[in-house]
Amino acid sequence: MAHRAWIVSIAVCFAAVAVAAGTAAGGAGDAAGAPAPEMGLAAKFPGDAGLARDPAVLFADDFERWSADGAEPPPKTWDVRRNKVSLTRAVPGTVADGGRRGPGRRILEIACWTTGKGSQTGGLSRKLGNYNHPGEGLGKGFEELFIRYYLKFDEAYRAVRNHGANLGGRDLTHAKPWWVGMAAIRDVSTKGYFFSGVQPYAKRGSRTLEIGFYSYHLDKRNQWGENYEVLRPCPIEVGTWHCVERRMKLNAVDASRSDPAVADGVEALWIDGIPTIRKTDVRFRRTKDLRITFFSLETYYHGLPEQYTRASPIKVQVDHVVIARAYVGPLGIPAAR
Repeated sequence: MAHRAWIVSIAVCFAAVAVAAGTAAGGAGDAAGAPAPEMGLAAKFPGDAGLARDPAVLFADDFERWSADGAEPPPKTWDVRRNKVSLTRAVPGTVADGGRRGPGRRILEIACWTTGKGSQTGGLSRKLGNYNHPGEGLGKGFEELFIRYYLKFDEAYRAVRNHGANLGGRDLTHAKPWWVGMAAIRDVSTKGYFFSGVQPYAKRGSRTLEIGFYSYHLDKRNQWGENYEVLRPCPIEVGTWHCVERRMKLNAVDASRSDPAVADGVEALWIDGIPTIRKTDVRFRRTKDLRITFFSLETYYHGLPEQYTRASPIKVQVDHVVIARAYVGPLGIPAAR
């Protein structure tokens, strides 16, 4: 893959420019036909230095400003999930690509363990608009967002049924809107909400994973979330860092139609700057009152194997989270000298 003076993180294959057939917008790729990573906002800010000040960036966290013990985020940034089967905190670490190390000295770690029954959840959430009630003062939310973050599954991680980062919203004009993440409903519009997660897929116990969607949209086939067709498989290995970026654009609403939900919503996914999934006919809503107002960066396991105890938990690590109005792209890591 063609290198630049400072380049994409990992050279393996969790959103906005259109993807031209066979060629990524960021470059011509290598002689074997592999596309070059798509560059975005981050290309102007090597190491993400100053990226948070770009007008298109709404929020960024590199976990450097968390409390000394790693337990508390800066005020008005995140809500931390706290329970008896998980520990979410900032710990020493940095994003690494081979011999190159990214900026910063801390990362987020989400550790979970089993007590022999039930599910296990850990992680963070952030409101992006009025979510609990119309008077929260957080605004109406967004029609389109890009979420970029770096992700690593710990070396001891093995594939297990798991949900990941969610975007969603609630229609606060609905009599009793469901909360983002609630499941087992075919037509989410009847419950006044939507959500879509980005999560790993793999055979149970595998060290190799594929990142995909778990989307609760209007046209899914049953009561569970739907993944989309993968355009370019980009398998990832445990123990390695990868840049994950997703795009969500809500569909238009045309009140003059018998069904006002227009099939023009977008969900897209990049792994290490390489486009892997793009769906352009998604319907999330039938009312303009429903917007993106919630983001969670979490893990949700339906039941961990007994090997994952409090002393030896399953761990997922995250860094360099950016929420923006435009495609962010991979972190620029200076080339080794």
